[in-house]
Amino acid sequence: MKEQIYEQIKQCTADHVYEKASAQMIADALHVSRNVVSQYLNEFFKEGRCIKINTRPVLFLDRFLIEEQNQITLSDTLYGSEAELEAAINKQQHLDFEELIGYDDSLQSVIDTCKATISYPPNGLPFLLYGPTGTGKSLIAQKTYEYALHQGLITQEQPFLILNCSEYANNPELLSANLFGHKKGAFTGADKDNPGLLKLAQGGILFLDEVHDLKAECQEKLFLFMDKGIYHMVGDHEHWYESNARLIFATTKDPKKCLLKTLLRRIPMIITVPSLQERGMRERIQLILTMFQAESKRLHKTIMMTNTVYQTLVTTDFPGNIGDLKNCIQAGCVHAYYKCPPKEPTLVVDAFDLPANLVSLKAVSDKRGALDAQNAVLTLADLSHMAGNDQRQGRLNKRILEKFAAYEEAKIGYASFLEGCFAVLDDYYDAIVLKKRYRQNAEFTYVQTLLKHALDLIADPYGIHFHNSDLIAMSAYLHDCTRGAYARNDHEQHQVHTISALHDLLQEELHREYMIAKEVANHLHANADLHLDLLALCIFTLYFKKFNRANDWNKRVGLILAHGYSTASSIADAVNRSLDQYIFDAIDMPMNVSTAAVVEQLNAHLSKMGHFEELVLLVDMGSLEEIDQGIDASRNINIAMMNHVSTKMALAVGNGIKQGRSLQEIFEEVAQAAVPTYHLIARRHKDPLILCSCASGLGTAERLQHILEDSLPKKKAIKVLTYDYNTLIEKRLTPAFFDDYEVICIVGTLNPNIDEVPFIPLEDLVINVTMDKLHDYFRNYLDMEEMRQFKSNILKNFSLSNLITTLTILNPGILLEHVATALDHLQEEMGVVLSNATCVGLYVHICCLIERLVTHAGIDTYPYLEAFVAQHQDFIAVVKRCFSVVERYYSVEIAPSEIAYIYEYIEHNEEKS
Repeated sequence: MKEQIYEQIKQCTADHVYEKASAQMIADALHVSRNVVSQYLNEFFKEGRCIKINTRPVLFLDRFLIEEQNQITLSDTLYGSEAELEAAINKQQHLDFEELIGYDDSLQSVIDTCKATISYPPNGLPFLLYGPTGTGKSLIAQKTYEYALHQGLITQEQPFLILNCSEYANNPELLSANLFGHKKGAFTGADKDNPGLLKLAQGGILFLDEVHDLKAECQEKLFLFMDKGIYHMVGDHEHWYESNARLIFATTKDPKKCLLKTLLRRIPMIITVPSLQERGMRERIQLILTMFQAESKRLHKTIMMTNTVYQTLVTTDFPGNIGDLKNCIQAGCVHAYYKCPPKEPTLVVDAFDLPANLVSLKAVSDKRGALDAQNAVLTLADLSHMAGNDQRQGRLNKRILEKFAAYEEAKIGYASFLEGCFAVLDDYYDAIVLKKRYRQNAEFTYVQTLLKHALDLIADPYGIHFHNSDLIAMSAYLHDCTRGAYARNDHEQHQVHTISALHDLLQEELHREYMIAKEVANHLHANADLHLDLLALCIFTLYFKKFNRANDWNKRVGLILAHGYSTASSIADAVNRSLDQYIFDAIDMPMNVSTAAVVEQLNAHLSKMGHFEELVLLVDMGSLEEIDQGIDASRNINIAMMNHVSTKMALAVGNGIKQGRSLQEIFEEVAQAAVPTYHLIARRHKDPLILCSCASGLGTAERLQHILEDSLPKKKAIKVLTYDYNTLIEKRLTPAFFDDYEVICIVGTLNPNIDEVPFIPLEDLVINVTMDKLHDYFRNYLDMEEMRQFKSNILKNFSLSNLITTLTILNPGILLEHVATALDHLQEEMGVVLSNATCVGLYVHICCLIERLVTHAGIDTYPYLEAFVAQHQDFIAVVKRCFSVVERYYSVEIAPSEIAYIYEYIEHNEEKS
């Protein structure tokens, strides 16, 4: 068993699935006791066969395999995190500049220039590092020396020496003596010869920090040496001395203002080192992580921090840059260490441990509240994970922009650009899903749930289907985009125009996919305050195209145009769902609109469609010739039109489009099959029916229909249908309707007062006052057990919170809170007390009303609107005042036609009391 456990460790190490190398995971894999596995693992560690990573859970890796893979010898076997182990491996591998955080991003151009300059034949060239205090100029100089050493440009015997000129700012003579050397007796105290740093650095590198403190006379001596490699020692003006030391300078001041022009001309490369603010969020997190890891190692304690500390460190503008950040972290650890019991293995740094002035300036909190109690404290493993995620996200964005740059420069065509982008998304998928580089915590689950809801609601009707693993990859990208409102890295900040050009291209060429991405983004912003920037919107557009490669939506556009409420929408939705592919858009027009108005709205719709080549237009009535002539000729597209649209016709046309057949062939076949046939059949049996009709709109009625269908006992032949409320109160139910159906009752928000048909208010189902009536209405259709089940389902499905959640796509908690507050104000201003039933009815009606306004799904106007407006101006004004907060929050306007239905509820308040 012992060797089986060791083999399991080797396998996890070889496959780089370190997360499976814990005692519990190995015990589960081998079906043995965790205690037995833990005992053997600790034996391996004591024997030096295993590396122990002291995270939660503790991980054990094969030491010899890691050393063999990386061609190194590790001196330690205990590490605080995976990142600490990686740092130890990198140090052994002589990665030089790669050890610097940001070597492949914000510091890439700095490092490339340093490498090229120090390598320039025969002995390199001098260069100047220019940047604010605390940006790491000294460390870059040190890494330049190590690079030269490992590249064989210098030998181990040739040193790296440092002279900080600021230490001699008030004693230039002593500076000259130390730099150029001096002879015995050259000045008081010179009791022996001193060769000077230029001589001591022979063949190596001399780093002159704070070079702006060099006096003019010293600068003059220095540029003579840089010209000819010779100099005088102090006290010896007769002999010339030589040195081939390489020079690196550093300054925090503008070189053009602080150095002599004669010296500046002899420094061919001036390299600007970016400030901490310019380094981007990913690098800042990595810097914070590295600094805390160093303190953890020094204190021999596991360090954690509160979310407030983390947010403060990543958002504060530190004047002293990296140096200031490091001092702040060390100060926090000092205060936390003072409070921590000596034997406590974990050190928690909270906001009170940071410098007082910093906390007072940065009272940072998580805006979305996505971190719950269990995530209020962050571990270093959390920071490592976040930095890794942001790095992968940054790499994905960078590669997409590189593909677009190649397309713009005509190096690749559009098709190759898309395929290249898909390959980049596949690589990101591999990094996230296959290697499981994501953390399934509460915040990630929150983002994943939101995205899934948005995709089910918006993308699914278009026939775009996702596997769960695809959802994980997209959720990981969204999570990385939005966590803490991270700033973009330096690479993206300098490509604003490129990102804008990419956005314009995708909006034009992938218009349908772009509009889906836009809807998803709007949904996330409205319901969860998650914001997708322009580049993230482009990435989501590419994702939707990747999952929709087989369908070229953007070449051939289908459109159904019909008069009446939701006629065109209903046909388009039925056809799209039947064919499992999004083929038809829809435009619903009022019944009495003119052909000119139809054409105007059609052109407005087409103007938003981006680039396409063919338009398939199905209309219900009107002059095809007038519509044809009215379409914007500048689009230069092929148009196929057909009149008298029906679901059957649209299905036949849509099937032809799906098969990729020519427009001529599709329309000829459909026209030949359009000859009508009929026969009459007398109905002998009437189906029992529940009718759903809501003043809140047909959409609400349709969702209510689904709830009632779900509440009825299965396999019962009771139909549930919807009916437009305005049509119902104006035209009533026709006699033919009763010939076909046995109407049991009408369920809805307002009573349409249909003779001999019982009405059940939706609010009565919520507050459970209709159970006896339900028994009376349904006793002829349900037996005792079915009636019990029906009532039980009503109680479950018609709770207020469940009902609002089902009837709207908006956040039910926030929505109900807004509506309840507004109704309280309304009762106060009107001096009335609404009954419980009236309040519940208004909650449901107004919540559905807000959803319709947010989604722009309007209904026909109130039938007696003109008279209502004339008689109830005061009521309209009161409602507008009380609901002003709701209107602003959801960016909607509650029109008088909607206020009229609210008035009807309140007018019938006494009936419900």
